[in-house]
Amino acid sequence: MSFPLLEGVRVIEMGLLMPADQVGANLADLGADVIKVEIPPYGDYVRDLGGILAPGLSEFHLFHNRNKKSFAINLRTEEGQKQFHKLVATADVLYESGTPGSKNKIKADYETIVGINPNIIYASYNPYGNKGPYSNMPSHGWGISAFANSSPIERMEDGRLRIGRSGPRGGQTDIGPWLAALCIAAAVVRKLKTGKGAHLDIGMTDCLIYAQHSEAFRILNGFKEGLNHFDPAPGAHTSNPIRFNYYDCQDGGILAFQAVELKFWQNFCRVVNRPDWLPKEPWPIAVDMGVNEPEIEKEMIALFKTKPLQEWIRILSNEDVPVTAGYTLPQVLQDDHVKVRQLISEYDHPGFGHVKQLSFPMLMDGVEFKTTRPAPYGGQDNEDILKELGLSTKEIQGLRDQGVIGEDTRLLKK
Repeated sequence: MSFPLLEGVRVIEMGLLMPADQVGANLADLGADVIKVEIPPYGDYVRDLGGILAPGLSEFHLFHNRNKKSFAINLRTEEGQKQFHKLVATADVLYESGTPGSKNKIKADYETIVGINPNIIYASYNPYGNKGPYSNMPSHGWGISAFANSSPIERMEDGRLRIGRSGPRGGQTDIGPWLAALCIAAAVVRKLKTGKGAHLDIGMTDCLIYAQHSEAFRILNGFKEGLNHFDPAPGAHTSNPIRFNYYDCQDGGILAFQAVELKFWQNFCRVVNRPDWLPKEPWPIAVDMGVNEPEIEKEMIALFKTKPLQEWIRILSNEDVPVTAGYTLPQVLQDDHVKVRQLISEYDHPGFGHVKQLSFPMLMDGVEFKTTRPAPYGGQDNEDILKELGLSTKEIQGLRDQGVIGEDTRLLKK
């Protein structure tokens, strides 16, 4: 099951593509009843992005839309709006993502929704927020990363530009969806205490800028050089930081060495029997990266190549020296940590087969995270939702015949 922390909270999601979908995914994984309102028949085209597994089914869709219901209804029709508004009356939260004003045309704007459900939490997670000089500009996740300086600009040797390889690749992995979900969950807590809803305006760019607080502090407060608390002599580097760096080991493994505090460095020097590496004078600051000690660096490089990675980790961690493995993602996924922390969830998807996915990153007493609702095909839950709203099977078929609702049957055609 998903974690039952938001059990009983109904969320209407009106978003598409990964950054927006992930907000609802976070809430669904925490137990909210998330109903994804989509345009029939195909709905969110994340189903056709990011590793296609079958028609209308992708890895992105399996991850970003798991544990949700799908309600595919044409909100450009009067009847579609009527049924949608009946659903709104049952909800605690309506979450939308798009340029401001885009929901007015389909009567899903804040003023209309709060008129139907006065205590609803209406949350917007839009590229540039609901107000500001760029609020009406459409954008994708990577464009937001580019604007907010979190996607590096790289110039190739021939002068052409490209997205820096270390930068975000579309916004779905950034801090924004987590902050947006946190804000919505906090508004739910407030509503439970006061009965009051809220109108939340969360800008994707704002979240990315917020994540760069240290660099922003330097710029805003006029520091010409970086605030480097580890290096008492900026610009004097003749080697890498020896106490905060990667080292090759005997078996090809890579050790991440982090002995930047005096007590840790003293422990390390004792374990490897190198008292000559101890500082001759007191460290002037709490931590010291060791950025100007090239001779010790050479000896450390040679030292770490004398034993395999796991032996170094065992020896040093047992003596209170902070070290870990420098892993590739395949290595991380094979580590016992992932198993013990229950970070992989397995289930059967009716349109694909057996699926292994990353779980929601939390442990809770008595609850094991499971995907109880595989990512739905577009309109999968139309009938159940409309029956809950009081429609008969005949009336539902009538809406289908009129094109008010529709289902994506690509996965069913096998």
